[in-house]
Amino acid sequence: MPPSDLLDLPAVLAAHAEADNLVLTVAEPHRALPALLERLEQRGAELARLTTRHASLEDVFVSLTGRHLRDE
Repeated sequence: MPPSDLLDLPAVLAAHAEADNLVLTVAEPHRALPALLERLEQRGAELARLTTRHASLEDVFVSLTGRHLRDE
């Protein structure tokens, strides 16, 4: 499934492919996850793995400036 197919899900802010994974940035996981699972079921796809994490300070910095802390 292309990442763009998930951008219309509730609370999804961004989606991109990374290696063999789809990476979603969400504002409200409690809204995004049920919608994601429903979309996968509708498409006949299985969830092989799910990992969540909170944004780090560097994630926020990159989001705001477009560059990493170590970029010069």
